[in-house]
Amino acid sequence: MEPTKIEMASQDEIFIARLIDFMEKNIENNELTVEDLVSEMAFGRTVFFNKLKGLTGLAPIEFIREMRIKRAAQLLKSGEYNISQITYMVGMSDSRYFSKCFKRIYGVTPSEFKRNLEK
Repeated sequence: MEPTKIEMASQDEIFIARLIDFMEKNIENNELTVEDLVSEMAFGRTVFFNKLKGLTGLAPIEFIREMRIKRAAQLLKSGEYNISQITYMVGMSDSRYFSKCFKRIYGVTPSEFKRNLEK
C-alpha cells in the first residue's frame, strides 16, 4: 500500500493564482495601482516586476490593463451589459481609452467585437 501522490502547485502557479484572484476582487477599482499589487503579493517592487514579466511577458501595468480588457470581452460575450456599463465594470472611466486598449488586444473595437458576436 502506498499513499496517493501529493500534487503540489509550483510557486509560480500559486503566484499567478493569487494575482488573478486579487485582480478579480478589485477589477472595478479604477484607482487600483501597481503598488497595490506589489503590496498584496508581499514582494519587493523589483522582484515583483521581474517575476511578473518573466511569467507573463507583461509589465504590471500591462497585466492590469489586459486583465480588465479580457474581463470586458467576457462581459461583452454575456450580452447582459452595454459597452458603457462594461467600461466602468472593469475599472476604466475613459471610454475612448478603453476602446483603444480593447482594440490593441482584440484587433477590433468593443462595438465591432459585439457586432461580430451577434452575427
